[in-house]
Amino acid sequence: MPDRTRKRNLSRRTFLQMGATSAGIFLLDASRPAALRAASPKRGGTFTLARTAGYSDFNPFNLATGHWASTRSLYNTLAYYDLKLNPQPDLAESWKIAEDGRSITVKLRPGVKFHNGKDFTSEDVKNSAEFASTDPTVFMRTLFTWIKQVDTPDKHTAVIHFKSVYPGAMDLLDQLWMIDKDAIKNFRNQANGTGAYKIDRYVPNDRLELTPFKDYWIKGKQYVDRYVVRQIPDPGALALNLESGAIDAAWRCSVLDAARLKPQADKYNVSMGAPGQGMFDVAVNVKWGPFQQRKVRQAVAWSVDRARFCRTALAGLLEPTCLMWPSHTWAYFKDLEGAIGFDLDKARSLLKEAGFDKGFDVEIISSSSRVYGFKHLAEILQADLKKIGINAKVLDLEPVVYESRMIKGDFQLMVHNYGRSNRDPGTMVTAAKAWYTDKEGGWSHYENPEYDKLRQELQSTLDQDKRKRICRQIQLMMLDECFTIVVAPQPTAWAWHTYVKDLRYDLENSPFVHELWLDK
Repeated sequence: MPDRTRKRNLSRRTFLQMGATSAGIFLLDASRPAALRAASPKRGGTFTLARTAGYSDFNPFNLATGHWASTRSLYNTLAYYDLKLNPQPDLAESWKIAEDGRSITVKLRPGVKFHNGKDFTSEDVKNSAEFASTDPTVFMRTLFTWIKQVDTPDKHTAVIHFKSVYPGAMDLLDQLWMIDKDAIKNFRNQANGTGAYKIDRYVPNDRLELTPFKDYWIKGKQYVDRYVVRQIPDPGALALNLESGAIDAAWRCSVLDAARLKPQADKYNVSMGAPGQGMFDVAVNVKWGPFQQRKVRQAVAWSVDRARFCRTALAGLLEPTCLMWPSHTWAYFKDLEGAIGFDLDKARSLLKEAGFDKGFDVEIISSSSRVYGFKHLAEILQADLKKIGINAKVLDLEPVVYESRMIKGDFQLMVHNYGRSNRDPGTMVTAAKAWYTDKEGGWSHYENPEYDKLRQELQSTLDQDKRKRICRQIQLMMLDECFTIVVAPQPTAWAWHTYVKDLRYDLENSPFVHELWLDK
């Protein structure tokens, strides 16, 4: 086995360029807590996981919330990040980024098959890249539009060429799902991947049942005989089903239930999920009335009681932050934490300087049934804005109405959560719409040539020190402009019975079911 301590001491740049050269690293992924690993797995049984959202299709590029429960079981990518942003091999045995940063050469594992028996080759990498960069159903298409072409010199080698220097190459490998070209038209109700499990039975709005794929490329795993993904729309009911024994694990359960179950460590394991997957924020429409003035937006930012929100809505399980990148990334600057806090006197002063000391009326849109915590944050903000003379009305909308208004930028203030913060810092500001400019379709309608320039520079070099300096400039700019006001990390609360062993998940909280087993 490779020496893990030595691997950790490698620089991230060196690790990215070297790639990984053995399946051993995959099996020793540091994202799995040592306390959850066990020496003698048992075979057999059914593992049942429940979550609130359901399936719309089985397209792995459709990043709908409910899909992640089975994505890593049905499909593979070329590589994946562990929870510390270290890349691990998946269908790629190794990779090498060119010195000029314009291409990455990937060596593929031999002997990998799709569920329909077809061999996986470099042609599938090419076809998957073409689909990812052109099909409108792909959520993160901006991540793949950097691809210029994919060469296939042999069955087990793919060379991905980029249009320019691409420092987010590992993000691409982590999210480029390998699909069978002929299966694309059947995404609605089928999944032909290379994953450890395949679909046995699907009942829309109820359950998905998976069974082991006998030709899976990692031998000796797939300990459970059946993996069942249930849909239980009520978050509160997730915990009740867990406690009754009807399910083995609850995914995205209520944070309050997670806090209640956490002290019962003899019965349940509780986790807040992968770090930085999402962040709570308040979006500001910079083209609306008073918010055209930066100081008014700053006044709102100083009126957000982040600590109260974390203490109440998040049960004290997470810490507040005003910074756009989460603490596990190299773009987090601890010395800037608290640069914007909760200070209503400061907020009043900013309003007065902007000429709005008499206040104004404003509307906050929310959707409590879309994301837990939205309404809590809206009501906390509403109460504190009133203290500085801003009369806020909270509209708690149905998800479809909320999403329509969000996409159109049809709001004044909006409680929101953005993603992509758990990946390369450059990916977040170019793939998360909370940080888009108006011309890119950003709902805050923000425009700034200097911001565009900094983001372009961030994505135009592999020099880590230079990129860090650019990220700091962007962070300082965002603390001043306040079009997206960061509040706190968004938890993806997990709870599972202690008899479930070796439960592990990726940065999107998609579980690696082939490794877990049941000790009962």
